[in-house]
Amino acid sequence: MLEQRQSALANSAPTRTATSLVGQTVGHYHITEKLGAGGMGVVYLALDTTLERTVALKFLPDNVTISVGDKNNLRREARAASALDHPNVGVIHGLEETSDQHLFIVMQYYEGETLAQRLSRSVIPLRETLDLGIQIARGLSAAHAAHIVHRDIKPSNIIITKSGTAKIVDFGLARIVASPSATQTISATGTLPYMAPEQILGETVDQRSDVWAIAVILIQLFTGSHPFVRPSTTAMTFAILNQPPGAVDLVPAPFSPILYRALSKKPEHRYANAAEMLADLESASAEILALPTHLSEPTRTHAVTPRELKQFMHNASTPTWTTHESKVTRWLAFASLAIILAAVAALLLPPSRERLAGLAYASSEKHIAVLPFTNSSNDPDYQLVAEGLMDSITNDLSNLEAAQGSLWVVPASVVRSRKVTDPAVAFRDLGATTVVQGRVARKGSNVSLTVVLIDSKGLRQIGFAEFENPTGDLAALQHQAVARLAAMMKVSATGVSTASYASLAPNAYESYLKALGYMQRYDKPGNPALAIAELNSAIKQSPRFALGYATLGEAFRLKFLMDHDPSSIEAAFSNCRKAIDLDSHLPSVHVTLGLLQSALGKHDLALQEFQKVLALNPRDADALIGMARVYEQMGRTADAESNLKNAIALRSDYWDGHRALAEFYDRQKRGQDAILQYRRIIELTPDNPEAYSDLGVQYLQLGDSQSLAAAEAAFQKSIQLAPNYQAYANIGWLYILERRYQESADATRKALELNDKDWRVWSNLQLAYTWLKDDRQMRAARSRTLSLVEQYGAVNPNDASAQSMLSMLYAEDARRDKALAHAKSALALSPKDPSILADIAETQLDLGDRRRALQFAHQSLENGYTLSDLQQRPALLPLLADSDFSGPRPSKPL
Repeated sequence: MLEQRQSALANSAPTRTATSLVGQTVGHYHITEKLGAGGMGVVYLALDTTLERTVALKFLPDNVTISVGDKNNLRREARAASALDHPNVGVIHGLEETSDQHLFIVMQYYEGETLAQRLSRSVIPLRETLDLGIQIARGLSAAHAAHIVHRDIKPSNIIITKSGTAKIVDFGLARIVASPSATQTISATGTLPYMAPEQILGETVDQRSDVWAIAVILIQLFTGSHPFVRPSTTAMTFAILNQPPGAVDLVPAPFSPILYRALSKKPEHRYANAAEMLADLESASAEILALPTHLSEPTRTHAVTPRELKQFMHNASTPTWTTHESKVTRWLAFASLAIILAAVAALLLPPSRERLAGLAYASSEKHIAVLPFTNSSNDPDYQLVAEGLMDSITNDLSNLEAAQGSLWVVPASVVRSRKVTDPAVAFRDLGATTVVQGRVARKGSNVSLTVVLIDSKGLRQIGFAEFENPTGDLAALQHQAVARLAAMMKVSATGVSTASYASLAPNAYESYLKALGYMQRYDKPGNPALAIAELNSAIKQSPRFALGYATLGEAFRLKFLMDHDPSSIEAAFSNCRKAIDLDSHLPSVHVTLGLLQSALGKHDLALQEFQKVLALNPRDADALIGMARVYEQMGRTADAESNLKNAIALRSDYWDGHRALAEFYDRQKRGQDAILQYRRIIELTPDNPEAYSDLGVQYLQLGDSQSLAAAEAAFQKSIQLAPNYQAYANIGWLYILERRYQESADATRKALELNDKDWRVWSNLQLAYTWLKDDRQMRAARSRTLSLVEQYGAVNPNDASAQSMLSMLYAEDARRDKALAHAKSALALSPKDPSILADIAETQLDLGDRRRALQFAHQSLENGYTLSDLQQRPALLPLLADSDFSGPRPSKPL
């Protein structure tokens, strides 16, 4: 094969697989240098020996298979492109073919550099940016006028000559779109960071796709940031298809509306072609250039280079491209310019004033949390209504979030689980910049509702509103309140839907809210049944209450989690179907169905339901997280990780997505990756005690001395921010590992002062007193451990740790049958968990079976425990000192 290839080159018919053609002659072109290579082929510098001119030759890549018809189409397109006589379009001399029928394009050679190289070399001054942007748009305007679409506009396809002229190249594979019915048989998909949504989806591509690419390049030129850059190609694809562009708020103000329009997801909302866009670009540029130089030339920082962009797309561990400080610098610079331009517009351009103000506000993002509502009634039963209002108003604000990208709503379950009731704590722990507080009261048939909007960062009241209804129509009051909250936040209320509340009887809605109150504590015995009764009452009064049926389906799902009664599953499905029949646009019902299918192990059906949620609301991060858990259960960990990163991309400044990813990494035994995510949470919420405690746990699991020191520092920081049960309990265990037993007992007792219901912490206290040889304190802690773990094990029989703890405790009490039964259950649930295996070793030793104790101790080591781990257990020390312990390990599991 090597001889054949060399012979072919000698006969001026190069194969495209040749590593280099430098020094060879192809037809009447003598190749002197390789200029570059990319997805669309390899480019060489050559001398045209006939016309004695320097040209560039582009050979098409190996993976392009071209039929005779395709070649004819390409020749026609090359002729059309070569006919473009415009200073901003690279000249194409022709399309030629080697003797072995390999195509190459002959182009004029320009001395200079690509825009990609120019971006990587240094920051481009503002006036040069304006000039280049206009030139690129002019070149594409000429192409679009000739019915030619480039399809692959990107910085590497734009050459900047030594004289500063922009030349768009690589029109050789462009498509002629003079006829809408023209077939396209050759794939020219473009380059992902610059592809419009319709290109990614394989839909019809026209001039508007080039308009999208121009806008992306302009944002890079202005800000140094790519508007859709993400940690992976999957995340970037999702961002292009679903998310608003980033960094548009950093460009000079006159360009913002142009770029928002050019980056519309739907092609029909963009400029029809580059000529339309050019007119607005020239007008905006004139506004900037009319300003004095010192005002129009803002300070800018390092730009994202194409090489970095490519690296970023393939490196999921790289968190950001620009530092926080550089983003702030750019924002301040352009914000100053925007203020000046707004003032000029106010004096000279009245029509633009309103547009600029609207866009400036639209770009600001609000993180909002609804705090628990107060019951101001004399009736204590109305407290359930107040609790339900928190969930219901959160859901309505989430509908607003779905309609626009400027509002992020903290789920009510998160607010409740963190016991957040204060605006300052909401800002500190949740990152919520705005909170809603309120109260509700009922006197006879009259109902009143008050809502207060608070800036939680500055601790100031933004506004409040009071509403009353003499007929008790709380649904109507809630709708009014949410609309008023939207107005206070200056966001559109178009996402507020009254469809679910239409023709709803007042008492029905009150029952619905009470049900939500019960469902907040579905783990409390009897609460699921009470919620179901209230919801049945609601739909009996209002049979077309779709949201009532959807919530009833969720109530039955929660009931199943508690009682495992198959009839609850059937009832959940039945009510969800009724909700869909009444209103197929309720995301919550598909979330419930997804969770139901997942619980039944029907992963494909679960994924379908979560996908339906995303079809209704592409910004639903919770649906992505739900899909991730299903993927993880299916063993598709790469897909799970990708979905979690996509959820983070939706809310990059909200910590909850990072926590879900950190917990995923923890389950996958990727401790260092989990640490990075917890550190990101701390960056977002620097006063978050839970984040520090979680970070400490990750360091604790690494186990080396340096990590243990880091863990202690994290736990101490958590306690310093807010004394909490988790941090005290965790640092208590850390002190046991470091043989600081008195400090362990002291810290663990502080944890129990905050929560004395966790058997695991009582067990740790028992262990600390065992090492301290304080028999009285040890026995008291042991008695409490046994009582609590028996209660817990009865309700949670599938918890292997509880089962193995019971086996140890019963073995110590010489209750052999019970000890062995619980040991068997623990091993059935987690046969390879090293901690469980060590527990069973203790059980067997206390029951007098030393041989089996040795076998389980060895198995514990084989599955990840260390000798140091076993030595933390005083009951095993006699076994570890046994001469048989150093013998061969069993070859088979017991």
